[in-house]
Amino acid sequence: MTVISIISILLSLVLAALLWYTGKVNRQANMELLKRIPAAEEMRPSTEVQPLTVDKIAEALRMEGYCPEKEGDLVTFKVQGEGYYVDTERLPMFFLVKWYNVDPTAWDMDILRAAAHKMSDDLVMVKAGISEDDKTLNFFIAAQDRNYESFRANLVYYLHILNDGQQKLAQEYNRMMEEKKNAVLPDNPPAPSKILS
Repeated sequence: MTVISIISILLSLVLAALLWYTGKVNRQANMELLKRIPAAEEMRPSTEVQPLTVDKIAEALRMEGYCPEKEGDLVTFKVQGEGYYVDTERLPMFFLVKWYNVDPTAWDMDILRAAAHKMSDDLVMVKAGISEDDKTLNFFIAAQDRNYESFRANLVYYLHILNDGQQKLAQEYNRMMEEKKNAVLPDNPPAPSKILS
């Protein structure tokens, strides 16, 4: 055997030992990495349907960035300082309500009622009503969501629908007030065509 053959065999053994050692280290590192990867069951989203409850409604509102408070069957919250509540007495059917305090001396209550009726007739999902004491104006949606996920997905749309109803009522009220104002203006007598002397 020549020196070159011996060196070649020694190099092969050293390389084999290095490869074996590197493989062992890599296998250990791979095993550690595999321990950190969640199992396939953990990675899949939960397919369990969560029923709609008062607590789940409050949770959905919190997830959307609001601060709900539970008071029996009601879940109250505010959006930009305006009051809302969810009446959960008949779950899975519920009422989402936006309310305003009304000063009866500052509004024409007959026209406000007429505007509320007109808006309620014109729009399908949102309705408006005035309390018996004329101190509260309510916009509301009656809805039925199958579960928590459905309620949470629809919440933003419900809030937009309530705002659309509010805008429609304001337009109707202003239009009716303008008609009333124009109806009470006295007719101007026609100007004479020529001055009589």
